[in-house]
Amino acid sequence: MASEALVSAVRKLLDDPHADPGLEVSGVEQAAEAVRLLDEGLRGGLGVFRSMAAGAQQGAESLSSDSLQVLSEFVQNANDAGAGRLRFRLSPEALLVAHDGDPVRLGDILLLGMPWLTGKTTDAQSTGRFGIGLSTLRALAATWEVHCRPFHLRYAGLTLEPATRPELPEEISGPRWTVFRIPLEPGQLPADELFAWFESWSDSSLLFLRHLEHIEVTDGEHSTVLRLSWEEAARTRVEIGGTESSVVVRHATTSEGAVWRMYEAQVTPRPEWKRHHKALGDEVPVAVALPLQVHGHGSVHAGLPVAPLDMAARVHTQFDPVASREGFASSRLNQQLVPLVADLWEGAVRDVLGHVDPAAWHLVHLSPTGGATPPHHLQDVIRSTLQTRARQSLAANLVLPASDDGPPVSLVEFAVEEIALTGVIDDAEVARLSGAPYTFPHTARDRAGHWRRVLADWRAAGAAELRPEVRVTDALVLFGDAERDVVRTVRLAAVALESGHEYTLAQKPCLVSADGRSLNPSDRRHAYAEGPASDTGTLDGLGVVHDLHPAFWAEDPAAKKVLDWLRRRGSLIRRDDTAAVLGIVARLGESGGRLPDADEPEEIARLASLQSALGDLPKRARNTLGPKIGRAVRLNAFTFDDQGEEQPCVVEPRAAYLPAKLESADRDRFAVAARKTPGLVWVHRSYERSLLSAAQGNGLSRTAFLRLLGVADIPRLTALPRDRFDSAYFKQYAADSRIGLARHCMWNLPDRRRVMWNETATHTLDDLVSDDLRAVVADIVAEENVGERRRRTAALLRTLTGPLTSSEQGRVQMAQADRKWFVAARRRPCGSGSCGTPPGWRTPPVLCGPRPRFSCARRMPWPSTVTTTPTTCTETFSRPWLAVPTSSPSSAFPATPTFPGSRTGSANCESAHGTATRSEMACERKRCSSTGPSHDVSRTARPRSRGPRSSETSGTPSWGRSSS
Repeated sequence: MASEALVSAVRKLLDDPHADPGLEVSGVEQAAEAVRLLDEGLRGGLGVFRSMAAGAQQGAESLSSDSLQVLSEFVQNANDAGAGRLRFRLSPEALLVAHDGDPVRLGDILLLGMPWLTGKTTDAQSTGRFGIGLSTLRALAATWEVHCRPFHLRYAGLTLEPATRPELPEEISGPRWTVFRIPLEPGQLPADELFAWFESWSDSSLLFLRHLEHIEVTDGEHSTVLRLSWEEAARTRVEIGGTESSVVVRHATTSEGAVWRMYEAQVTPRPEWKRHHKALGDEVPVAVALPLQVHGHGSVHAGLPVAPLDMAARVHTQFDPVASREGFASSRLNQQLVPLVADLWEGAVRDVLGHVDPAAWHLVHLSPTGGATPPHHLQDVIRSTLQTRARQSLAANLVLPASDDGPPVSLVEFAVEEIALTGVIDDAEVARLSGAPYTFPHTARDRAGHWRRVLADWRAAGAAELRPEVRVTDALVLFGDAERDVVRTVRLAAVALESGHEYTLAQKPCLVSADGRSLNPSDRRHAYAEGPASDTGTLDGLGVVHDLHPAFWAEDPAAKKVLDWLRRRGSLIRRDDTAAVLGIVARLGESGGRLPDADEPEEIARLASLQSALGDLPKRARNTLGPKIGRAVRLNAFTFDDQGEEQPCVVEPRAAYLPAKLESADRDRFAVAARKTPGLVWVHRSYERSLLSAAQGNGLSRTAFLRLLGVADIPRLTALPRDRFDSAYFKQYAADSRIGLARHCMWNLPDRRRVMWNETATHTLDDLVSDDLRAVVADIVAEENVGERRRRTAALLRTLTGPLTSSEQGRVQMAQADRKWFVAARRRPCGSGSCGTPPGWRTPPVLCGPRPRFSCARRMPWPSTVTTTPTTCTETFSRPWLAVPTSSPSSAFPATPTFPGSRTGSANCESAHGTATRSEMACERKRCSSTGPSHDVSRTARPRSRGPRSSETSGTPSWGRSSS
């Protein structure tokens, strides 16, 4: 029979389940009697309340979508009971759940089994609050038992009854263990399902439980353990909610060795904070756990994990969950607690990156690329808030060590290169290109490159004004640095190619020769030997084919990429490909460059190799390349001063003339005519010996070779010196490079003026003059030795025979100026009478042709009327190509030149500055030649005329008839 004290205690509990019964049950029998008394009291209650309780119990069966939700309730209750260990043991007949926490007391009997009854409402630190947790057992079984000395009872719906103590495994049979036994139907709970459920939790699910550190699940053959081992790591202070709070930092190590760094602070609650169905204590715990390894799943906890968090962090505080613990309530308190969590998270991340692991960038979550969606759930609000904090205050306040032992530096002081440049340019180059004092430390760069994505995200958000990345295009300025490692130079060139900067790269000195010089691939004056420096060629002495540094021939993808690019550009050639090498020399000359300097023997060897190589080429190719090659060559030469003394010099071939020893003609030519005329430059006579003969030069003789390079054997033509004449004679349009010479200019010749008038032309275009010819004629005029003067005159006329009869040298375009050049139309062929002379008469080239060209520069006339001795040989003719302008009667050409031993000749030539006269040089008609040696011919010998003789007409020049 029950004692009055026990009856009184039971009655008190039935009246108020939260009351203290005031009695400790001491034995098994008394405990069984207490159970029967409680059951009788429940049965004797009002029917309406029993029906309500039964309905609540039935609803608990489907409260959660997780049929094993009750397992988490066991974990929660064990932690609230102060248990350190919790064991689940599965057998075919039952599931045993045991913990080593506080034992079951009389006041706990109703709270354990009745729905919506809980004794934890007033306990701010406990997790439970609804009293529905263990009622979810109905999803597994209709009855279940509790065994904890002295209590052994069975719950079956709303019925309580004493139960027989079962045989328990030794590890959970001790007096300190509380065991729950859930009977199972065969196959109702497979072991695989049980293990899978706990594996989805992981060890880190225990992070924010105050007491529970070890959970073991076994079926007798297999087992799973969730376990954490703790150690205190540090204490720090973090500003949380505007108040600096003390933070305890601990390390939790999982059974797999993963380490979580947990930061926990106690925050004073604010007056407006209110929890749903739960007391609010004097302090509210706020905790953040950060995984120090990359693979750490995040979640939001209210003691136990409630909702997943899509970032590497687990956060906990006294959030209000829904009754099923599958989410959070839409409460005001939950929103008020989020900023506190964000404050602690920011301080924790700063601490980890700044002092623990600067490469732990996995802690900073980036927004999904699909675009942001408005947060609806608490976990989404937390994630969005933490991302915003990261882009704002975390980015601005984060400091990292500049090096292993360097000072802490804010992110704005670091330079960062784009990923393509990593390992290609060194830290000093990155800092220099960015203008930053430090390069982002390598110890802060995680292998996955998440650090780069985080900085890019912060940079795009305008956080902390981070410096832009150093781009490949920025790094191209490093080419040409003689101190730079060649291997890095090759890699940088390859990166530029991979990034699509081929054109820009071609303008940079990105190549390095074997002797360490930096070279530009777009400089077509150079080429590079195909293959390492081993093969040789006949033109190696020219120095235009360079050997690349061995780094370019390394078995490396970067080197191969650069070589493939050079091959596509045609920059790699074989040394024995003489045509290709000659092309390089030609491009060198075209661009204004010249072959490298060399001593005398080497220079001679170069010229000989060029002569031989050009001789091997077809004539057309040789004629194309020769003048261009000549611009890259320098020749030994000499000139005469005013005293007739030779002065040595070195010149381009196109500035020199062939001396008499190198002329191939069998009679005197220009070298004899010029003799020692000051100012003219002559190729040195030694080339007659040093250059190859035609047989040795593959058919190219010395003279032909020098002519091919640009050495002249006739007077050179040059552009009109505009600075020496009245600017009104010249005209040029901005959009047209051609220079016009006016019809009425300093060489106002009747023939030129008349034909231009007939064609309504106002100017001739791009006229040329020959200052060298003028100097030679002036020197001949000054020659006092009659025999020498005659010889030189005859040599000059022989020299000019070709140019006088050349259509190219005898014509120039004429045009009308009217805001642009209107070139005159074609004239009919010579002999048609269209050019003002009767058919059958030979007309000077200036007067007719397929497109008449008129020039007082390229075809400057001799004085048009000549009187010779004897007086029976008088003829009027025009030499439009050979005019020598005179600026005054005191010029090099006297108005009436008189030669020793000759009569005075008279002739008239209108010009812009006056009248010039000369005597006839030769008379080739038989009746004139019969006079013999006494015939005095002045200055130059006139070439034989082939056309019929024209009648002498005032103002109408004509050519002499051929001899009869």
